[in-house]
Amino acid sequence: MPKPAPAPEDASWTSAGLGKREALREWREWAASTIAPIEVTVFDPNSFAARWASHGIGQLRMLQLHAPAQRVTHTGAEGSSGRAAPSIQLVYARRGTLKTLMGGKRFTVEPGQFVLLDNTRFYQMEMDTEHEALDLMMPQGWLEKYLPDPEALLARPIEARQGWGAPLGALLETMLTSLDDAPLPRPLIAEQVGHLLGLATGFHEPAESSRHRGQLARQILRRIESGYADPELSPEVVAGKIGISKRYLQTLLAGSGTSFVQELNATRLDRASDLLSDPRADGLPVSEIAFRAGFLDAGYFTRLFRKRFGITPREWRAGHAPQS
Repeated sequence: MPKPAPAPEDASWTSAGLGKREALREWREWAASTIAPIEVTVFDPNSFAARWASHGIGQLRMLQLHAPAQRVTHTGAEGSSGRAAPSIQLVYARRGTLKTLMGGKRFTVEPGQFVLLDNTRFYQMEMDTEHEALDLMMPQGWLEKYLPDPEALLARPIEARQGWGAPLGALLETMLTSLDDAPLPRPLIAEQVGHLLGLATGFHEPAESSRHRGQLARQILRRIESGYADPELSPEVVAGKIGISKRYLQTLLAGSGTSFVQELNATRLDRASDLLSDPRADGLPVSEIAFRAGFLDAGYFTRLFRKRFGITPREWRAGHAPQS
């Protein structure tokens, strides 16, 4: 049976068949544009041999690297070429040790261990021998669904072949060899990575942190309740008033099982239903009711109202009109 064609998000490269100078140039250019911004120093250019394979897994990008003794320097945000979006890298050592410097801290990632690194910061890895590693690039917004505070886990080697890290290590190994035969779509495999990463890191949210997040979520909801009538009310506006980022605002609400748009529309529809039931607002057209509730588009308001209450605003008003 012929081997299935690779997925369009997959690619690979090898230095085999290339001249040493050409292979080194392509290797360095690839590192700078793919894991960007990386500077590579190969210790013995005359015996250079390397290869890589790249796989898209939902929002993740998995790189399998076979490389010679070398030093890689990640220059961080200041030297960024702008080609890489902010992400967290999971670097898993399969063969060879990775001597690492990050944030003034020196540590070694041994075979069977992984470490999380921030691709907006400086770090350096030095490998004295040929080595094989997996580099899993995870967008920060995606990762925060599983690890709300990745910052606390950076630069900390974690076992992936024993204890609670073993399930994640087994999945990573299986992904390297059997991704084309996976029984699940790749985005669902990515979700499994997220869940097992939480298990491997032993992440748990301290009670004090949990209380603080709850307080912030309540502040967001109060801002929505008090400012719903402003058509310009947005996640950016509310986040700025509270002093947090828009992404963190969205993470906080997602943790409560809701979203900014969901809460804002629910508040506006509740206020509109109150106005439609108020005899003092009988003379106001539905479009004015919609505007006072924060909706600029009366048609959009009517569609949302019917979806929420099962009847149109006019039918709601008629059903709540005083009986003569």
